Amino acid sequence: MQWGPLQSRLVASLAASLFLLALYLLLFSPNVALAAELPLDSYELGDAPHDVGNVRGAASYEPEFDLFDRSIIGRALPGVATLENDKPRALNLQPGTMACYVVEKSAIFGNDGNSTGGAPLRPLDEASKTLHLSATTCLQPYFSGSNDKRSSPPQLILSVSNSTEAGCRKLSKDPKDAGVTLFEEGAAMYSLNATGDIYVGITAPNVSSDFQGVYNFEVAASLTDHFHRYQKRDAAELLWMDSDSTSALLVTRNLTENEADVRRIMDQGPPYELFVSNRDSAATDGLKHSACGLQHTAQITANTLSNSKSNSPARTGMTLKGPGGFPKQQFYFASLNASSSYIGILVKKSKVAAHEKRQVGDFDTGSVVFEATEFQTVSGTNCKVVTDLEFCNEIQYAVPGNDKKFNGTALAKAYDDYAKTMYANFETVMMQIPCDAPRTSLYSLARNCNDCKAAYKKWLCTVSIPRCEDFTSSNRFALTRNAGQAFPNGSQLPDDVRNPLIAMPYSNASRNAFIDSEIQPGPYKELLPCEDICYEVVQSCPAAIGFTCPQPGLISFAYSYGRREENGSTASCNYPGVAQTPMSAARNLVPDSILLSSVSLAAVMMFG
Repeated sequence: MQWGPLQSRLVASLAASLFLLALYLLLFSPNVALAAELPLDSYELGDAPHDVGNVRGAASYEPEFDLFDRSIIGRALPGVATLENDKPRALNLQPGTMACYVVEKSAIFGNDGNSTGGAPLRPLDEASKTLHLSATTCLQPYFSGSNDKRSSPPQLILSVSNSTEAGCRKLSKDPKDAGVTLFEEGAAMYSLNATGDIYVGITAPNVSSDFQGVYNFEVAASLTDHFHRYQKRDAAELLWMDSDSTSALLVTRNLTENEADVRRIMDQGPPYELFVSNRDSAATDGLKHSACGLQHTAQITANTLSNSKSNSPARTGMTLKGPGGFPKQQFYFASLNASSSYIGILVKKSKVAAHEKRQVGDFDTGSVVFEATEFQTVSGTNCKVVTDLEFCNEIQYAVPGNDKKFNGTALAKAYDDYAKTMYANFETVMMQIPCDAPRTSLYSLARNCNDCKAAYKKWLCTVSIPRCEDFTSSNRFALTRNAGQAFPNGSQLPDDVRNPLIAMPYSNASRNAFIDSEIQPGPYKELLPCEDICYEVVQSCPAAIGFTCPQPGLISFAYSYGRREENGSTASCNYPGVAQTPMSAARNLVPDSILLSSVSLAAVMMFG
């Protein structure tokens, strides 16, 4: 059978079309064929996210080749997925492969004044707009080598361009020389002025045979700020208040100091998670700036979920206790190892998970990782952290204790009840002061009885509940106490250490007889109260109550009070709210000192 001219041309045209289609598929096949997009919550890591075995298990996955989703059907670039505003995407990458994304011009500028992510955008007539790109590593290949050398895999690589050629090409040279951005501790942030489509490449570098498993990352684009952020501040966001041999207490800075916001913030619940690991652990190496990476690798996690587990070593919650009575989030850790160093990393959790869209009008949706806070436990067992006292509600530190007589709750109550009893004596004295008289008839035009009661309570709680440091503490500001008494386990200090100390009255007993007779902690060191706590009482209370403070330079002052050293690396004296975190970082939590410059102070009242 012979075809006519028209039929011949039709067959030739069809053959040419088939040839061009085959050539197109050959040249433009997806370059991320080993990547499988998975939501982060698809990983079943078990109840112990720090378990290295569980992390290894997560690297074994079933690929779901979801590269061509509905958002890119019909696009001219196969294998290039879209990024929408404030909508993170998660993906697995085998080492040596890459993934490519595009933030389309319509998502940046909007085609009708609204973004695809729900945030209102300005019209299309702008020449450029700032685009914030961020990515974090959630999992990385684990070290399976035989040597004991601490090692972590190379970091992921972020490339950004207004063309696919630059943004989505595989690197052919050292990333440091390729004009791209290396992730740092599992995070990368990049901002640029966009005028059109922006292409984003994430490259998983090749790894040696000592590493096994895949990379998993999360990437997002935002027009307001980086969706994933690592934030380093001059003052620490998380403060280590104190610790003993097995527990530690950490708190955030005040979440507000506006009284009108207090109730709203308390009703919202805890905004942070805290991830803690032993400083010697390599589990979080390479992931310390990544919220999802810490979630999978940290040894201890403190969040609202950990509160519900009966055997959890961590508890967290909102509190108004502490200086100022403002909202802060508190973290308490138990079952820690004695004489150990830990790293705590505070994270503000993202409100939007991968594959979810943010709520309209919600501009603060991403995660924020804050600079790590280091803390240590001690070797001695007779200093115990107390917190959440009912009367002395600003006390949050280690106090002289005795495991043989008191658990943590009972110890806190014993001290609190003692201070409350002593305060009752003060109230009897204050009944003699005409506190209800007209202001012009009061003892002071600047202070009133409420100021006096607050200052006296702070002083009383601080001196009757001394801050305890281990007897072996090297803090030069700490004073030895109760050297002649046996430790709770029955042992005593060696004679060559004990004999010189018991010859000095201030080292042979505690500040208060109640401690030696009722608590019986044995030898310890005390961080003395700051002098301005005493001065505040003198300034705030009527002279008729007879309260005075020791004068600097006298022996009674040296063994009763300490002075602040603002630039010191350790606390030089005790004031409610003083953290073990260096003073420069904790300064915002502590009220300014109120010092007397011209008051003659001669004697010591009550506890000295």
